[in-house]
Amino acid sequence: MHNKTHSSTPTPGFIKHCRRWLASVALGLLALPASALDVTGIPNSHDPATIMKDGDTYFHFTTGNGIWYSRSTDMVNWGNPADVFGGSWPNWINDAVPGFEGHFWAPGAIQMGDYYYLYYSASTFGSSRSAIGVVRTNSLKNPNWQDLGMVVQSYGGSDEINAIDAALFRDHDGKVYMSYGSWFGGLGVAEINQSTGKLASSVTHIYGGGHQSIEAPYITRNGDYYYLFFTRGNCCQGVDSTYRVQVARSTSVFGPYSGERNLIPNQDGNRKGPGHIGIIKQDGCNYTSMHYYDLNENGTAKLDIQRMNFSGGWPYMTRNFSSIGSCGGVSEGLYRFTSQLSGKTLEISGADTANGGNVVQYDFNGGLHQKWYVVDQGAGQYSLINAGSLKGMDVWEGSTAAGANIAQWDYWGSAGQKWRLNAAGTGVEIESVLSGMVLDVYNFSTANGGNIVQWNSTGGNNQRWNMIRQY
Repeated sequence: MHNKTHSSTPTPGFIKHCRRWLASVALGLLALPASALDVTGIPNSHDPATIMKDGDTYFHFTTGNGIWYSRSTDMVNWGNPADVFGGSWPNWINDAVPGFEGHFWAPGAIQMGDYYYLYYSASTFGSSRSAIGVVRTNSLKNPNWQDLGMVVQSYGGSDEINAIDAALFRDHDGKVYMSYGSWFGGLGVAEINQSTGKLASSVTHIYGGGHQSIEAPYITRNGDYYYLFFTRGNCCQGVDSTYRVQVARSTSVFGPYSGERNLIPNQDGNRKGPGHIGIIKQDGCNYTSMHYYDLNENGTAKLDIQRMNFSGGWPYMTRNFSSIGSCGGVSEGLYRFTSQLSGKTLEISGADTANGGNVVQYDFNGGLHQKWYVVDQGAGQYSLINAGSLKGMDVWEGSTAAGANIAQWDYWGSAGQKWRLNAAGTGVEIESVLSGMVLDVYNFSTANGGNIVQWNSTGGNNQRWNMIRQY
């Protein structure tokens, strides 16, 4: 942010800063009430990262002294706080951000392959001498944090994209992008290398600049549009905050974004100054999280959750959760698919990373080539991106014939690369949007290497798959 003030300790009374929250990714339904989520235990949060889940436990990272976080098993009662760096910080920050005193801002989190990556901001009040770093662990419940160093830096220039407020999202093609920035030079976006956690492309300026009050970006995609959410106004002033959330859209993640419109006003009842929106794609629904200042509690910063729908190509917000879980979809995330016939897992044969690599079944061995990113495209359609190759599951040569082979190919958005995940008994059928046929273990094979084709739905267990979330 251009102007930030923060609390000094991660306690229930902590906070004076602003940002985002949440991401639940279990296949089961999230038990939200008919109004906003009533968070207890450690109810306050500023600029939190997307909430991550490891097994039965949710993890909530947020602004504070150190990169502190709390835990919950129900997303309602939060507690058991800890600090990623244990009261210290990596030495590289001292050179990148002179005067840094250990107060980290606005983390952003994402799961990539077998690791959880946590991006963090190091800066000082009112300065664009800032840096975003990244740390990762293969378990949140039993963490072994490894700092990977700097991702991007700004040097204090008045027109630079300030290296704070990182937000991560996965596109339909499986690529991951980080958006970031604040006043000064506005907002930027770059692709992330999913093996290193670092930048895979140069940074593209996408919005704002010239010291406009624009910050805290978050990008999501629905259908053919990318939506850039951001906050305008001043945060961190409690009941006097002028924050509000706005949105623009584009047909490219790199912009240009246009059509800016208001999404969440500065005040809604006792909620003042909402900011730092985050989005959960849960059970086919879109849920948003953000902070607000509670006018009934002298401006205490709290968490708010709303539901987001789309109409006429634009998002709108509602607090009506009466139809929670009725969106008819599954949660985004990393999964493996096991055949209800053979118990074997869908994989790319031989861990091939080339176009045309064949989809077969095999005993599960934990390889990334046996795991798939399920990416919600809206309208009940998903892309299935192999975690090893980052290529999309594809009906070979766009065939609509029964028996056509299933392979992988660079994702380009064809109907042959889009899928529906239809509930079928205790599992799902994986239906091609192109052909209306479903994935089928050819000739009822139970052998390793059994080929996967498309076939008319018969209801057989060679066409039914268990989705197992990979945490």
